[in-house]
Amino acid sequence: MPQIIQHTLIHVLLLWTTILSIFQIVFIVLLFTGGHHAPLQFQNKSNAALGGSMPLQADSPTPSNNRPHWGSMITYVGSSVKNTTVSWKVKTTGSGLISEEGCNLTIKRDGYFFLTLQVTLSSCEEKKQMVKLKLKEKIILQGTINTNTCSTGLLGKVQGLSAGGELMVTIDPPSTSIVADEYLTHLDVIYMGTP
Repeated sequence: MPQIIQHTLIHVLLLWTTILSIFQIVFIVLLFTGGHHAPLQFQNKSNAALGGSMPLQADSPTPSNNRPHWGSMITYVGSSVKNTTVSWKVKTTGSGLISEEGCNLTIKRDGYFFLTLQVTLSSCEEKKQMVKLKLKEKIILQGTINTNTCSTGLLGKVQGLSAGGELMVTIDPPSTSIVADEYLTHLDVIYMGTP
């Protein structure tokens, strides 16, 4: 008789643990997704089905107002080296986030930026060469050229940047040329906005 009661209690505890686990998973998913809703067209259908007369509007800005939104991405390809500074040409634009002025890239909006950088030289020497991504004189990313691959590999970081800041990539000691290929020498910037 006590075994029947124990088995019943074990089943009740297993059911209770399962229910709590499901609630925890749902809570964690909502926490990390910020409670985002379904796509706009689904929201409009749901709103109409509920008797609502006003359609829901998207929170993101329209492309016509030329404001960058979360997730805007810009890709730069290295084109040449002038003295110690890498010169970039834009491959994809980012709605006025950054302007190119010579070798400097000027930030146009405050926010958090995810930056990735890779520099590959056409030939490398035995001496240690450093590649630095700087904001004015502050080093944001730094890597050493690997003498086997003549590349820094992929460097990345999230950085808060203010409008007016200037990014530049330098090679020290100077190199004569870089590989101007988007897969080997590139600077990628993803704008993540401000909280």
